[in-house]
Amino acid sequence: MNANALPARILIADDHPIIIVALAEMLKTALGQSRVLVDSVTDSDSLLSRLRAESWEYLILDLRMPGRLNSAPLLQAILAAQPSLQVVIYTGEEHPCLAQALLDLGARAFVSKASGPQVAIDAIGAVVAGNSYVDPLVDLDAARKHPWHQLTSGERTVMIALARGENLQAIAIDSNRSYKTVTTHKYNALRKLGLRSKDELGHYLEQHGLDYLL
Repeated sequence: MNANALPARILIADDHPIIIVALAEMLKTALGQSRVLVDSVTDSDSLLSRLRAESWEYLILDLRMPGRLNSAPLLQAILAAQPSLQVVIYTGEEHPCLAQALLDLGARAFVSKASGPQVAIDAIGAVVAGNSYVDPLVDLDAARKHPWHQLTSGERTVMIALARGENLQAIAIDSNRSYKTVTTHKYNALRKLGLRSKDELGHYLEQHGLDYLL
């Protein structure tokens, strides 16, 4: 980092004060006390308010905080508020499908809290240097090979709608498809996912880090 440059502005969004304090101190040590300006928020509503009112360069984001938005919808709202913001996801979740989805949405790094705060510092260092970063614990190849991504677009649409509690007739009307087509999508998708009935869908999506789709 250029010695004459303005301090890097880093916002930490996490509802655990211990994590905020640890990350802030480690950032100042790693990047230099005079080269970093760190502040924090503890809920998603406050986070979005800050981003609409102030300019930040980097955000370390916990996906699950109090507030109206969380997970992928929160990231989308964040980047709508500040499209150039460099976001490092720091979360208790380590599902490969979730990590891949968030990276596809525009996050620059994904770190599991199971790896500890030093890995988050490594990630922010990589992002400050202009690179992306994925926690070694997270196997993105597993996401690409996951059965969910073997479904057709139509099959995924039907699965998500069923998991939300919609019935086949309503799905057919909403998607402008025939009832027979929707029923076929349901049958084929459940078979590909190894599920016996739609009642298992909610648990399946949560277990595989796909509940952000609901």
